[in-house]
Amino acid sequence: MNLSDLPQFERMPLQATQSQDEKEIFYPQWTCFCCQDYGVINRNLARKIIPNYNSSEDKWPICQNPNCRAFEQKFGANIGSENFDMRFSSLVCQKLDLIERQNWHNTVQRQVNIRALTKTMAMPGVPDRTENDNREIEQRKQEIENFDWEAASTAYLESE
Repeated sequence: MNLSDLPQFERMPLQATQSQDEKEIFYPQWTCFCCQDYGVINRNLARKIIPNYNSSEDKWPICQNPNCRAFEQKFGANIGSENFDMRFSSLVCQKLDLIERQNWHNTVQRQVNIRALTKTMAMPGVPDRTENDNREIEQRKQEIENFDWEAASTAYLESE
């Protein structure tokens, strides 16, 4: 068998390629934002219902969002419910899901706005520089970096 006998296939990416801007801004692909597809409600969301909730000491609240099956998939249907807080109704979980989706939307929008602002703001004169200007700036930078500051300081102090 020779390598040249093997067929050649095109790549099959899992996701469509994204622009550089899209790659740098993270947006979760969770099905359920209430539990982040884990089955247990996010502790920050749980604190909206139980103000002094401590995930290290308190029972974990179970996500009961009707569209979410993460708890069953993660922990199994036969696990004892006495180990978990079952008080969060499906309506509460749906509201928490919407709150978290809105939070993520706001976060991403803020990142997009900041990125757009940084593209419009540049150091004064940078877009107007010529190649000659850039060479001159680089030369001045090299002169400053190569300057013997210690000798200049010693000479200055001795002159006093």
